[in-house]
Amino acid sequence: MYIRHLDIYTNQKTQVFPLAMLKDIRLGIDGNVWLKRVLQSASEQYYSGIGGTPSGLRKAIEKELESFKSASIHPLFVFSGLTLIRKEKPHVSDEGKTTKRNAAWESVNAGKMDVALSYWNQSHAIHQPDLIHLVMRILKEHGIDYIRAPYDAGAQLVYLEHNPKQIIHATYAGPELLMFDVERVITSIDFSKQSFSAVSKKTVLQDLMLTDDQFLDLCILAGGDQCSTFPSFVQSAFAPASVERLLQHRTGFNLIKSNANDQQLSKYVDVYFRVRCAVRHHPVLTDDGHVEPMNADQAPNDIHEFIGYCLPNEVYYYISRGLISDAALNALLCRYGAEFSPLCNGETKEYRNFLSGDIMKIKAQTITLIQSQLNTFYNDRKVSIIHWYDNSASTAQEHVVKPELAPVKVSDISNWKSGKQSVEKELKKAGIATPTYSFALGLVANPSDAAATVLAKDAEKPAPLATLAEVQTRHISKLLQLRSFIETSHVPSPYGKAILDAYKAHPTAPSEFQDALFIALELVRSELLTSRPYSISYNKKPVLEDEAATKAVRLVSRTASLIGARFKGVKSWAGPLNRDLLAFNSVNKVLTRNLRHLSEALILQMLLNNECQREELDFTDLATQLPFAYEPSTVLGILVKEYLETLALNSSSSSSNNNNNKEQALKQVEENIGATSASSLSDTIKEEVQRGFAFWDLVFDAVKSLGSAVRKELLQEFQDANNWIKSRKV
Repeated sequence: MYIRHLDIYTNQKTQVFPLAMLKDIRLGIDGNVWLKRVLQSASEQYYSGIGGTPSGLRKAIEKELESFKSASIHPLFVFSGLTLIRKEKPHVSDEGKTTKRNAAWESVNAGKMDVALSYWNQSHAIHQPDLIHLVMRILKEHGIDYIRAPYDAGAQLVYLEHNPKQIIHATYAGPELLMFDVERVITSIDFSKQSFSAVSKKTVLQDLMLTDDQFLDLCILAGGDQCSTFPSFVQSAFAPASVERLLQHRTGFNLIKSNANDQQLSKYVDVYFRVRCAVRHHPVLTDDGHVEPMNADQAPNDIHEFIGYCLPNEVYYYISRGLISDAALNALLCRYGAEFSPLCNGETKEYRNFLSGDIMKIKAQTITLIQSQLNTFYNDRKVSIIHWYDNSASTAQEHVVKPELAPVKVSDISNWKSGKQSVEKELKKAGIATPTYSFALGLVANPSDAAATVLAKDAEKPAPLATLAEVQTRHISKLLQLRSFIETSHVPSPYGKAILDAYKAHPTAPSEFQDALFIALELVRSELLTSRPYSISYNKKPVLEDEAATKAVRLVSRTASLIGARFKGVKSWAGPLNRDLLAFNSVNKVLTRNLRHLSEALILQMLLNNECQREELDFTDLATQLPFAYEPSTVLGILVKEYLETLALNSSSSSSNNNNNKEQALKQVEENIGATSASSLSDTIKEEVQRGFAFWDLVFDAVKSLGSAVRKELLQEFQDANNWIKSRKV
């Protein structure tokens, strides 16, 4: 719960203590506040130009965890969950950001990278929810405890610190935690100086000469993400003049009422009381698994008016384990979702048509899955998505998520039962630890095996799945069916068969290609993975004069950018940028994010529908192994593009043999991207480009398998591109 200018004020009141004071304590950490600071140390200078996940994120997190371990501090990370309900329709406007991004790219084209970075820094902050899945996965790998609060992480931390069981002994969070009933808050830790800073609430109240209630009022009037700044507070709310005004009127309510003649304040009282109640009675997850408001004995009966409608305790528990994120649930509870502009600005017709077309269909599946297991109150609840580009006062438009948009209905995936094959035995035979798409498809590749998994209409409900592997396999199978990779009869569709054929042709293809191949085939179906340029092309003059070559390079580099380049995580990319590839990356990102939400909604539906023996499952294992957790940048696509174009240009002016040309082209690419970028990669340029081609081969064989399931012209684009690069691979 951000409060305007509070951090500036409290920075002057913090005290510094030796880090040794925290030795052997259980430290509760606001995960969102901590991650924001970690991202500063893991900053990707050209992040806005390449997208994806910051390359230094894992290293930065692991360094922090090692520092906690060295200091003998035992962290418990608490991440925020659902947002508080808002009565008003959200206003989605990105005009300021899009203008600055365009200015940044103009500076890139003019070679003024410092100016471009300045514009990008003003126009973008990394969206933390996109990273939470990966962060939790890293914490899980290192055996670090974490939970997700039902709502705000701060309230949950207060509950944990006040708990008689002393679940945590101290709290590391933002100064906003002072609004709650706390003694002090640790606001920063400096491992290099072996010190930490903390602010005492008693010190703050004495300095401002306010009571606890008055301080809460001042924070609300200061404004933040839940309430706009009180109009007459021209200066900071924590400036002496503002504090004096509050003291004169004794309460925030009296101060607001003194401006009652101002029509702009007519709704302010309502917002003020809603935020005030939300702080005093914020819901928390108790140690016995229930969600209850703080100060429950004093809580009003209409708590849903300022928090939102209550969900089953079981849902909150799955939120706490990281099984489902907030996006789809927030949209259902608030009746609105929002699509903000991507890093490329989302100016192409293809991107916008994708949002209002195929992405809306995935959202329909996601929302319907959740609604199917909740109270009937939610069944007819209308959810609208607001897009940044049509939300001006004159063209405001809502895109309603309608169940009938879903290409495959929830009822269609309800007839699964265990087949003849043992999942565990088949996994062992395949030599893999966890189920993959190709594994799940292989179990139903034979029509008789597929028929054995179909539950007859009048049959009794099958026994719940007992093992993690069975749950994961069923989850993947249903996800494949929802996305039309598996038919109603449970046999693979042409798209499912394409995955099987691709992995038969490339049995040693790495497992990291699985999600990317799924995405590639989704984009082939939407005709967005194509050699054709999008409606807006940012590189006006093609590097190669041969149109066939230009098309081949475009398709292959787009495909390669669906997998991430591998970084050491110490230095960040400082090489060439490509806005056309960034436009494709935005398509990939929005699809990946929505497939992740669909995957989460599906596992939630399975659990609430009693398809699994819940007492046998480790939910954090299940959560951290869900698909679509990682988003690649454009870097590998850039490397493949640079190599192919350099090789083509060299070959046209050289009579030397092909192998010499390839090595020379790789050397030139390394020189072109610069020593810093080359040394930021875990592998050599050659090895990275080879990975790009390996993935292309996998995708090409999958698309070739589709045959008549795709347009003849699109199939020919892939064939032409493959013919062109065949002799140019390394």
